[in-house]
Amino acid sequence: MIQKPRVLVVDDDEDICFLLSTVVDTRIADVFTAHSGEEALELFRKLAPQLILLDIQLPHISGIEVLQTIKKERPECQVIMVTAFATIDTAIKAMKLGSLDYVCKPFKLPELRVTVKNALDYALQKESTCTLEEVEKNHIIKVLNEVEGNRREAAEKLDISLRTLYYKIKQYDIQG
Repeated sequence: MIQKPRVLVVDDDEDICFLLSTVVDTRIADVFTAHSGEEALELFRKLAPQLILLDIQLPHISGIEVLQTIKKERPECQVIMVTAFATIDTAIKAMKLGSLDYVCKPFKLPELRVTVKNALDYALQKESTCTLEEVEKNHIIKVLNEVEGNRREAAEKLDISLRTLYYKIKQYDIQG
């Protein structure tokens, strides 16, 4: 059975989070929600979503910091930034960090549905054109994150020797 793509919706306001999650067609994608930057990063590492709707104003860790981490760990993950406090500076910063789009609150649901559908289509199309090396690198990064950087455990989980793992880490310039 083919797994549906995953969308992560992140907003500290539970009502907005629910509203944002309704714009995703659940017949074609699974939707998960988080209410803080920490929770968002935890779910991001666990679920490997194809698309994230991310509020900029989050407690403790800002949406911009979460975006930086996401793009560092999985650059192919698409992110739409959402904010009620739109400034040109934050929009430029988000786009420079790799955000696919930038949406201001209050938003119109029909327009946001189209934006989300287009972003999901783009993410899936981009994901399907990965080279074998990109797939292998992303898998190694995902496993290393799952085992919190323990290379011996990662090698066992990947069913490769520790020496091969070190070679792959150097080959793909994996940081961490």
